[in-house]
Amino acid sequence: MTRLDKRTAAASAALLAVLAAGATGATAGKDGSYSGPLRCEIRDTIQGDAILLEPIVYADKGTSGTYTVSVSGGGTSGSADIRQGGAFEAGPGNPAALSRISVGANGAAYDVELIVTAGGTSISCVKQVPGAT
Repeated sequence: MTRLDKRTAAASAALLAVLAAGATGATAGKDGSYSGPLRCEIRDTIQGDAILLEPIVYADKGTSGTYTVSVSGGGTSGSADIRQGGAFEAGPGNPAALSRISVGANGAAYDVELIVTAGGTSISCVKQVPGAT
């Protein structure tokens, strides 16, 4: 491969990466949530000795799709390996609360991943949730 061929290949790969990123229409926030026409969020609330996890999807226009949420981790009171999924519908002013998952909070830490697919677009939100000590 010549030097020019290598540069062309590198430029093509960079362009492909930009196009792929633009196809999702979403940009990641610090908390693992996304902004764009299809967005997701993982809410966590400590309630006594449990953590309530709520994956949510937002959409700028009426859309339907599928989701998968997985939770792994744990602490002194045990471990969790949870996987749930299904269909959803969301639209402007009508976010979809996908599920509610309760896990132990005492000394625990969990990795939560939400993958959302709708209209040929897939996004994911990832969040690490620390428990109460």
